[in-house]
Amino acid sequence: MSKGKIYCFRAEWKSSKNFDRQKLPDWLCIDADWQGFKISTIPEVADVAEILGILQINDSADRWISHLESLGLKGVTQVCCEEMFEDKGYT
Repeated sequence: MSKGKIYCFRAEWKSSKNFDRQKLPDWLCIDADWQGFKISTIPEVADVAEILGILQINDSADRWISHLESLGLKGVTQVCCEEMFEDKGYT
């Protein structure tokens, strides 16, 4: 049973030069558009990773931003998930 929630973020393309999409952990989903990277968390996977001690987020947006920055993403800001998913019809 998932205790976490979905968090959504944006990150800048140009500033994130050291980010390697191939090393993206399973608890993150990433897409891109003309504004930059679109990132969302996958709570079911993140919860398990937290229980196993692989991920230490404590389900807070600030901790997620720090984690994303540690992966090489820059200019990370939290955004409303409804905005990110409205073009996919998930809202």
